[in-house]
Amino acid sequence: MDSYGDFRHIRYTIPLAVILTGLVYPFKTGIDNFKTIYLLIIAVVATIPWDSHLLKNEVWSYPNHAVIGHTLWRIPIEELFFFVVQTYITSLVCILVGKSIIPSAYLPTLPITPPSPSIEEAKPKKAKHKIQNDYKRLRRIGLFGAISILSCVIIGARLVQIGGHGTYMGLIFVWAGPIILFLWVLSHQYILSIPRRNVLIPILVPTFYLWFVDTLALKNGTWVINPEKSLEIKLWRYLDIEEALFFLVTNTLITFGQLAFDHALAVINGFPDMFDFPIPSWPSIMLMFNGLSIPVKKYSSKRILDLRDAIIKLQRKSRSFSLASSVFEGRLRIDLVFLYAFCRNADDLIDEAQTPEEARKALSKLSQAVLTAFGRNNEDILKPPLSMLYDLPEEMAASLESLPVKSLPLGPIQGLLEGFEMDLTFPAIDKKSEKSPASLSDDKFPIKTEKELEKYGYCVAGTVAELLLNLVFHHTPARFTSQDREDIIQAGVKMGIALQYINISRDIAKDALMGRCYLPSTWLAEYNLTPSMVIEKPDRPETRTLRKRLLCIAMDIYSKNRGMIERLPKDCGARKGVRAAVENYLEIGRVLLEQDGSNVVIGKNQATVSKMRRLGAFVRALCC
Repeated sequence: MDSYGDFRHIRYTIPLAVILTGLVYPFKTGIDNFKTIYLLIIAVVATIPWDSHLLKNEVWSYPNHAVIGHTLWRIPIEELFFFVVQTYITSLVCILVGKSIIPSAYLPTLPITPPSPSIEEAKPKKAKHKIQNDYKRLRRIGLFGAISILSCVIIGARLVQIGGHGTYMGLIFVWAGPIILFLWVLSHQYILSIPRRNVLIPILVPTFYLWFVDTLALKNGTWVINPEKSLEIKLWRYLDIEEALFFLVTNTLITFGQLAFDHALAVINGFPDMFDFPIPSWPSIMLMFNGLSIPVKKYSSKRILDLRDAIIKLQRKSRSFSLASSVFEGRLRIDLVFLYAFCRNADDLIDEAQTPEEARKALSKLSQAVLTAFGRNNEDILKPPLSMLYDLPEEMAASLESLPVKSLPLGPIQGLLEGFEMDLTFPAIDKKSEKSPASLSDDKFPIKTEKELEKYGYCVAGTVAELLLNLVFHHTPARFTSQDREDIIQAGVKMGIALQYINISRDIAKDALMGRCYLPSTWLAEYNLTPSMVIEKPDRPETRTLRKRLLCIAMDIYSKNRGMIERLPKDCGARKGVRAAVENYLEIGRVLLEQDGSNVVIGKNQATVSKMRRLGAFVRALCC
C-alpha cells in the first residue's frame, strides 16, 4: 500500500497542471486570471461542506497512514489541495480551447434575423455547421435541460432520504444539481451556440484523466468507499460509478462556470452602447450579472451577424492575423476584427471589379461613404444604411458601418483608399488579347522610385498599422504622453511598410498575373529590365536578386523599430498580440531569404510558411 496515499492524486495531477500552465501562459490575460481565481474560491467554498458531510456520515474514509494528518472539518489537507488542482486544470483546458473563438459572435439572435453563415464554414474542406442561434429552438432545449437537471436533483433527494446503497449517488445529485441548474438557466443559450468542442473537451479530457488517476488511488487504498452507501457498480475494476460520476459532474460545473463568465463578458464587450465605459481586467460580479441579465431581445442582432461575417473574412484571408487575433481580448479584439474586415472588403471591392472604370466608380462611392460614416453621430444611426445611400455591396457596407469610427482617425482610412487608387493606375491587361505583356507601356507603372514604393507601402499597410495602434491606445488604460504615442505609432507605420515589402516580395509572380510590378523602375533599370519584362517573366535571376534586396530593406526596418513593440501596453493582450502578428508575418520573409530567391512561385499560389513553423514563430513571440 502506498505510504503517501492521498498524494497519489497530487503526484499525477501536478505535472499535468504544470504542462497546461506552460501551454496556456502565452495566451493568458487578466480576464483569464479573474475567472480562474473566482472559480477556485467558489469550488473550495462549495465543496468543503459537502465533502465534510460525506466523511461525517462515513460515505468514504481513508486510512491514517495514507495522509499527513492535517484536516479541516475532517477533510484531509491533501483533499482540499486536490479541489484547487482539479479546478485549475479544467479551467486551463477551458481557457485554451476558448481562445479559438470570439464569444460575442456566439450570442443568440432573434428568429426574425436572417440566418448567418457559420464561422465554421470559413474552414475549407470540412463539413459545414450552422451556429445554433435559433432563439426559440435554444429556449426549447434549455427548458428540456432544466427539467432533466431538476429531475436528477429530485431523484438524488429521494435516494438520500431512503439511505442505504444510493446515499453517495444521491448526495452527488443533491449537491451538484442545483449549481449546474443555476448555471444552465443563466447561460444555456451561449453554451448551446458555441462549438461543441469548446464544451466537451474541458469536460471530458480532465474527466478521463482523473478517472485513470482515481483508479490508481482506489487500487492502492488511498481511500475506501463504504459499500453500504454505494451502489457497488464499477465503471471498470476499482473505479466505482459514483467516483466516475463525481469527476464528470465537477468538471461540468467548472466548465459551465467558465462559460457563464465568457457569456457575461460576451455581452459586456459585444455591446459597447449598453456598457459605455472601459471594462476592467477584474470586473465585478455585479457587472457580470448585469451582462447576463440583458434579455436577448435587446441584443443588436445586426452587430452579432456582422461580427460573424468579419470573423469569416479574417479566417479565409489571413492565417497570420487570424492566429494572432486569439491573443487580443475583449473589445480590442472585436474592433480589430471589424477593422480587418473593412480593409479586406475594400481591397476585394477594387480587385474584383470587372474593369478599371468599374473599380474607380466603386472606390469613389466608398470614399464618399467613409466621409459619411465618420461624420455621423449617434442620432444619425436611424438614417438610411450606407448600402442604400451609395449602392455598396452589402458586405462592404456592413463592415464600414461596424467600423469603430469613434476610436479611429479619418486620415489613415483615406490614405488606405489612396493606396487602392495607386493600384488602379497600373496599365490594365486585356486577358483576351494575344499581345505580350512586354508590349505594356512602362511609363504607366506608378512605382518608379524607392520613395514611391515607400509611399505605396504606407498607404496600403502603414495606415493599417496606424489604425491598429489607435485602437490599442483607445482600449488600454495605460497612460502615455502624446510624444510617446506618436513615437510608437510612427514605429508601427514603419513596421507596416516593412511587412508590405515582404508581401510584395512574396507575390511578385502573383502580381505579374494581374499586370502589376511593385519593384521600383529605377531598381530594374540597374539590370536593364523594365516592369513589363518582369510581368512577362517574373522568375528571372535579376528579379530574384531584387527580391532579396527588398527583403533586406524590410528586415532592416524591422530591426530598427521592433523595440517599440515592447513599449506597448500589456492590457487586452496588446503587446503580445502585436508582437505575434508581426513575427508571424515576418516568418514569411525569413523563409524567402532562406530560399535566396531560388524558388519564385508562378501562378495563383504563394510562397507560404508551414503550419508548424508558423506556430513555432507564434509561440516564440508570445513567450518573449
